[in-house]
Amino acid sequence: MAPRRSSVAAACLLGLAACRSVDPGPDYDRAVDEIRSATGAAHVFHPDADAAAAQERMAELLRDGLGLSEAVELGLLNNPALQAAFRNVGIAHADRVQAGLLTNPSLSAVLRIPTSGGASELEGGLFGSLLDIWQVPERERVAESALQRRVLELAHRAASLAGDIRVAYVEATASLQLLGIARENRASAQRLLGLAEARLEAAAGTAIDTNLARLEFLETEVALRDAELASAQARRNLLALLGLGPRYGELPLLELADAGPPPLLPLEALERLALARRLDVRAAEEAVRQATAEVERQRGLFMRSVDVGVAAEKDGDWSVGPGVRVELPLFDQNRAQVAKAFESLSQREMALVAIRLAAIQDVNAALARAEASWDVLAIYRDNILTRSQETSAQTRESYQLGKTTMLPALEAQRQFLAARSAYVQRLLQAATALSDLERATGTPREELLTEQVNQDGRSK
Repeated sequence: MAPRRSSVAAACLLGLAACRSVDPGPDYDRAVDEIRSATGAAHVFHPDADAAAAQERMAELLRDGLGLSEAVELGLLNNPALQAAFRNVGIAHADRVQAGLLTNPSLSAVLRIPTSGGASELEGGLFGSLLDIWQVPERERVAESALQRRVLELAHRAASLAGDIRVAYVEATASLQLLGIARENRASAQRLLGLAEARLEAAAGTAIDTNLARLEFLETEVALRDAELASAQARRNLLALLGLGPRYGELPLLELADAGPPPLLPLEALERLALARRLDVRAAEEAVRQATAEVERQRGLFMRSVDVGVAAEKDGDWSVGPGVRVELPLFDQNRAQVAKAFESLSQREMALVAIRLAAIQDVNAALARAEASWDVLAIYRDNILTRSQETSAQTRESYQLGKTTMLPALEAQRQFLAARSAYVQRLLQAATALSDLERATGTPREELLTEQVNQDGRSK
C-alpha cells in the first residue's frame, strides 16, 4: 500500500503544479495600495473592481465642481492610459506563474520495420526534466522580482499622472483667473476711453488723448481673446488627463488661493523621504534584486538539460527500463549568459546610483523653486499690487480733474494690469512648486506638510 500512496501523492503534486491559477488580483491590490500611499487618493482604478461603483464615485466627484484632490482621484479612476498600464502587472503575474511550472515531459516513439522482412520493432520513452528540481525556485525568484518591479513602475506612473493632474489643474484655474482679470482690464480701459471722450466733448481733452485711450482699449480686447483661448486650452489639457471629453468643458474648478508658504519639513528630511518613498528609486532597487537573482540562475545552468524517465522497446517481447538523457556541455557552458547577467547587474547598480542622485537633486531644486516662488509672491501681494493700484487710481483722478495728460494715467493703468496678471502667474508658480515637491519626494502634500519623518525617511 505504501508504494501506491506515494504514487498518488506524486500524482497530486504534479496535478497541482499543472493547475496553478493565474489570478493577478492580489498584485493589483498591491499596486493600488502603493498608488494610494504615493498620491493620497482614496479611490484608484482596479481592473477587478465593480465598474458601476467606480462610475458612481466619479459622478459623486463631478457633482458639485472639482477640487484639486478630487481631480487627482478622478484621474486615477478614469485615465485610460493608466488603466492600460495596469495590464503590465497582469502580464508579469502570468510570467511569475509560468516560471513556477515544471517543464512538460516528452514522449518519444519509434517504429522500426526491417527492410529484409520480419517482425517490426517499437521503441518508446517518457522523459521529464530533472533540472527543474533546482531551476524552478530560481526562475520563480527572478519572476517574482520582475513582478514586484512592475508593480512599483505602475505605481510610479500613477504618481506621475497625479503630479501632472495637479499642475494641469492649477494651470486651468490660473487661466480662469487670468481670463477674469482680462475682462476687468477691458472694462477698466473702456471706462478710461469713456472719460477721454467726455473730456473731448467738453473741450477739456484732446483727440490725442482719446486715440491713446482707444488704442489701449483695443489692446485689452485682443488680450481678452488670447486669455479665452489659453483658458480653453488649459481646460482641455486637464480634461485629457482626467479621461473626460469636451462635454465637461464647463466643469467648475476651485480658484487658486494665496494662503502663504506652508510649513515644510527640513531639507534633510525631504531627501530621506525621496530615497525611501520615490517609486522610481524603489523600482530601481527591485531591478537590482532581479538582476542578482538572474546571475544566480544563470550560474546554475551549466547543464541545461538532464531528463530522466523510462524507456520501452518491443523486440518480440516488451522490455522496460529507466533512461536518462543529458546535454553534454562541450561547446556551450553558459559562460556568455553568466557574463551577460553580470553586466546587466552592474548596469542596474549604476542606474540605481544615478536615480538616487537625481532624486536628491530633484528635491533640492524643487525646494529652492518653492521657497523663491513664495518669497516673490509675498512681494507682489504686500507691495506691488497695492502700490500699483493706488497709483492707477491717483493718476486717473488727476486726469479727470485736468491736472495731467492721458499718458500718466495710461502708464499707471498698464502697470496695475500687468501687476495683477503677474501676481496670478506667481500664484501659479507657487502652486506648481508644491506639486513639484510632491513629485520629487514621492509623498502627497497631506503628509509632506503635516507628518514627521522617522530616521529611515518614512512618515509616521
